[in-house]
Amino acid sequence: MPFEPTPTQAPTEPAHSLVKGAGLVGIGMAVMNVAAYGFTLVAVHALAPAQFGALTALLGLVLIGNVASLGLQATGARRIATHTGPGQAVLADSLLKAGRVGGIWLTVLALLATPVTILLLHIDSIVAVALLAPALGLMTVLGAQLGVLQGGEHWRELAIVYAMVGVGRVGLGGLGLMIEPSLVGAMGGIAAGTALPVLAAAFVLRGSTGAQPGEVRQIFHETLRGTHALAAFFVIANADVLLARALMDPDDSGRYAAGVIVAKACLFLPQFVSVVVFPALASDPDDSRRLRNAVKVVAGIGLIAIAGTLLLPDLVVAVVGGEEYAAVGPIAWLFAISGTAYAVLHLVVLAAIARQERYVAMVQWVGLAILTGSVLVILAGGFAVGTAGINALVAMTATCAVGLSVALANGIHRPVQAYPVETA
Repeated sequence: MPFEPTPTQAPTEPAHSLVKGAGLVGIGMAVMNVAAYGFTLVAVHALAPAQFGALTALLGLVLIGNVASLGLQATGARRIATHTGPGQAVLADSLLKAGRVGGIWLTVLALLATPVTILLLHIDSIVAVALLAPALGLMTVLGAQLGVLQGGEHWRELAIVYAMVGVGRVGLGGLGLMIEPSLVGAMGGIAAGTALPVLAAAFVLRGSTGAQPGEVRQIFHETLRGTHALAAFFVIANADVLLARALMDPDDSGRYAAGVIVAKACLFLPQFVSVVVFPALASDPDDSRRLRNAVKVVAGIGLIAIAGTLLLPDLVVAVVGGEEYAAVGPIAWLFAISGTAYAVLHLVVLAAIARQERYVAMVQWVGLAILTGSVLVILAGGFAVGTAGINALVAMTATCAVGLSVALANGIHRPVQAYPVETA
């Protein structure tokens, strides 16, 4: 490995280092997100509506499959951040091997699931659906690589790899659409584009000292717990769209979906804060002050976004879909509040994963059950319809996120007993 192992972690790292890291990672993730949006614009103009709908469905599966990558990244970052003494390079190689093995398994599973995917999504192209498999496999490999960089606090290299994710998506994805303006061209470009950040990270992390099989098994075990917690988060963070689709009329559910674009922007905008603060939360799990400060930063970014939606509703309408969604403008601030609430919840979930809390997923599933029951009573019971129904759903969604954040944060603030520290 090109990076020298750190004998001991420094939980009292100067604040300016975290600020610098946040700036670098923020830029890298901004490039990634803007490029992803750019690819969507290219695709919507290059593909017929039916094909673009199929591509959107496949990209939804990419997001679901990416949970495994995020779980592996969280595990890797936590283990690297809490490692003391020599042997960090061996640990990093074990993480990278876990990523490769996991990537192979996910690729095989996705290929085996191709017939089912075709049947469920009504997609005619076998090749397009099959190309989902290498994309998911490469993303799993990338998750392990990102975890090593994040845990070691190599912010510059991490930012570059994040930027390469976006460059690969819009560059090679767009090239695929230029060569073959079809679903196959889009998915081929996405698969090829996913290889770009993997190769960039492999170059940064070049060199090997050998992985330990026992360590790899432990990594998989911890990854399953982290993936479960993150999967629960992404399910509850997207449940409102499904509930709106099921319980509202098509026009209202369409307007709600447009508003969710604002919510998702507010969810992902401060994500760089979680990335940078996660290693510190893992190496010093009793430092609740650091978590509180991170929550303040995320909430502050959200407040700026909320103010923007209040001051510039016409711009919001233009971004989410044009005059057809003009009704979203006056209530965009509600969606911004909801997105900010889920951004805070995402940070708290990661903090709980950093502490290896075992109840994280369960608490979120309970929250989902309460949210679903409440929505069924209000919307299916006819207590709120039309714009009132939209307002009620987004308010219940935001309230659920705040309640879960408080519940999980209270558990995190308990003293840690016999917290395990990774050693060589």
